Amino acid sequence: MKKNLYTLQLLMCFMVALLSCGKKNEVKKKVEIDPNNLTSCRINNTCEFRFTEQADIDSTIRFKSGIYRLFWSRENFSGGTNTIYIKAPMEGTSFELGKEDILTGKVVYAQVCPACSMVAVKMVDGYVKGINVTPGQPADKAKWLLEGKIMLQSIGNANFKDTLYVKQYFTSNFIID
Repeated sequence: MKKNLYTLQLLMCFMVALLSCGKKNEVKKKVEIDPNNLTSCRINNTCEFRFTEQADIDSTIRFKSGIYRLFWSRENFSGGTNTIYIKAPMEGTSFELGKEDILTGKVVYAQVCPACSMVAVKMVDGYVKGINVTPGQPADKAKWLLEGKIMLQSIGNANFKDTLYVKQYFTSNFIID
């Protein structure tokens, strides 16, 4: 009886070891973005959709050297600016950021409007994904298509919600202006 129990235990250990050594067949999902229905700039506003590499932003939203491919979507309007900063990984020709990335600071939303009556908001959900549509081109000639949907909620009143949406081509800006 003891010999059978020992054999059974040995067989179980062998099976566990065999299963743990198996190659994981994780297939990375291909990032896809429909290039139609791009967001446009509102009438009388100016917009820019840019990126730079090996960059980051500090707590005062100033550019600095870093480990990210930093994208920004900026809309200038009479008296103010809305900007979304996206900290994407440097490697690869595509990326996806989800809710957890947004909540940990990989996406930053900044509103500047001294004369506006604004409600303080925080990001609570969303996604951003991007594809290099010119793979093989040098970084200063690269063009990325990004799509993002960021859900905002008032800091003081959870009933006030808003959604930011961007879907546009981003071009390089290696001179920080």
